[in-house]
Amino acid sequence: MTRIGSFPGTFRLPLLLAVLATVGIVAAGCSQGSYPLDIFYEMHYQPAYKVHEPPRLSVPESAVPWYGSTPPESTSFAGSGAYIFATNCAMCHGAEGLGDGPVLARMIVDYGYQPLDLATQNPNLKSEAAMSLDRDGLRGVIEGGVNVMPSFRKLLTPNEIELVLDYVEGCIQDGNAAACQ
Repeated sequence: MTRIGSFPGTFRLPLLLAVLATVGIVAAGCSQGSYPLDIFYEMHYQPAYKVHEPPRLSVPESAVPWYGSTPPESTSFAGSGAYIFATNCAMCHGAEGLGDGPVLARMIVDYGYQPLDLATQNPNLKSEAAMSLDRDGLRGVIEGGVNVMPSFRKLLTPNEIELVLDYVEGCIQDGNAAACQ
């Protein structure tokens, strides 16, 4: 006579092994956060052994660019001192170079920053201190930085620094409209 809910002795061991195997597979799958068996062949699960881009071909040395009658104009603003000034300098010096840029204003209001000596380190590019500097002096300030003004030696190329100097001297300090382009 068998009791209700009991199995014959021959089924106990296989049933116990099946339950343990199921629990083991579920535990292994949940413990690592990945699939226990690699059944999904997806690229982001595979190790990469080579670069996944086509080879780069170099231009033959005998190639000559053909532009037609005139070479194309650059689409970047890298050749414009006004653009370089607006991108790198106007945040502190202001759009017109008066030392009223939003970043400098925030440093003064929120952090209590004040230039140590307004007679020699004035952020206003039309001040006596800035106007008294020659081109090499302005270049030294741009390349070396002063107090909170960073050095732009590694941020701008020498040509871009010259364009900024042309813009500051010609447009901001002298008011030459042709230099403001």
